Amino acid sequence: MNKFLKYHLPAILYGLLIIILSSIAHFHTPRLRFIGVDKIIHFLEYAIFAVLVYRSFSNISDRLSDRSVFLLSILFLSLFAALDETYQKFIPGRQPDLTDAISDISGSILILILLWLWRRRSRKSK
Repeated sequence: MNKFLKYHLPAILYGLLIIILSSIAHFHTPRLRFIGVDKIIHFLEYAIFAVLVYRSFSNISDRLSDRSVFLLSILFLSLFAALDETYQKFIPGRQPDLTDAISDISGSILILILLWLWRRRSRKSK
């Protein structure tokens, strides 16, 4: 139970937060002075999610290789982003946006690559 609370619950709660925010009708990011700020927000939102998902998948089993954790994380986060954008089609005042999904997946992949490289490097130095 302690392992669940420490490693898996944060990823689950963060995923729920994303869905809750996606469920808000007519929700828009604040209009800021430069174009693309919402893509940066999507990128960062999923970069954080990627850390939590990678951490969770890394602690599912000792039998999972680093490569498997990396690939499972990419698959999960990509599907989550695609389903989240599709879900918004059914929320009044919201619409799916392919560029949002691309920003989500890009933030995920960049962080996952960095985490995978960091983990490989730290294991080699041991």
